[in-house]
Parts: sequence; structure tokens; C-alpha cells
Amino acid sequence: MTPVALALLAALVVFAWWRRRRQVRNVREGRVPVMTDELLREILEEGSVETGGSVAADDEPLDEEEIREAEDRFWEEAEWDEPEEHST
Repeated sequence: MTPVALALLAALVVFAWWRRRRQVRNVREGRVPVMTDELLREILEEGSVETGGSVAADDEPLDEEEIREAEDRFWEEAEWDEPEEHST
């Protein structure tokens, strides 16, 4: 392996170690909810779970019809090249 490849590999390993360490610390300190049987039952019964402090909880529900219309407009306005015919 070249020195550049080894340096990139080492940087990747250090970054992965750092991310994992940070994730474990966040779970240990209670910043990240841990999936428990109780939370799983609540999700299955109610369809969601309150994790506290969520910005999304304050948002209004999405209007599916508005989303569908915006998607239809996008596909109507999008210019697509016709697929090329390939002969074999």
C-alpha cells in the first residue's frame, strides 16, 4: 500500500473510533433514547413514541394531498431525455 492509502485508512479508522465513542457517550448520558421493550410496545400500540424535545412534535401534520400535487407538478415540469435504443 502506498503511504497515502495508509494515511487515508488510518484517518478512517480514527474517525470511526471517534464517532462510536461519541455515540456510546451520548447513550450513556441519556441524550439518545435507548430502544427498550416498553418503547417498542408504545410504538406498536400508538404508532409513535414521544422522545421529548423534538422540533417535529411542534410542526403541523403534513398535508398528503399538497405533497401529491407538488410531486405531480414536478414530474410534469421535469424534462427527461428519451431512453436510447440499444441494439444487441
